[in-house]
Amino acid sequence: MSNLEDQLLHLLAETQSAQTAPRKSAEAQLQSLGANDNFPIGLASIAAHTGVSVALRQAALTTLRQFVEKNWSGEDELTEGPTFEISEEVKNALRSRLLELATSEEADRKVRTSAR
Repeated sequence: MSNLEDQLLHLLAETQSAQTAPRKSAEAQLQSLGANDNFPIGLASIAAHTGVSVALRQAALTTLRQFVEKNWSGEDELTEGPTFEISEEVKNALRSRLLELATSEEADRKVRTSAR
């Protein structure tokens, strides 16, 4: 895994924390990482990585879904916070990775369903 993916895994784990301060900090850091072009690709890579727990893979897919819903068109005026432009190259890579995951022989049905 790349440094970004390791960082994302740590932050995703922190978002699962019962303690408010670490969870809020991790959520804010995840939001700020959206400016990184590799952010959505990193989340998709984590989701596809079978060596990662199902809970973290699902968290990666949920975070990715929220990011895509907010930023895909680049014209979201309904949600708070910054929006980030997703390049066509990244959009194409995401389509490919998520299709592979959704149609894979993935052992965990929860991950396949989340990818859809």
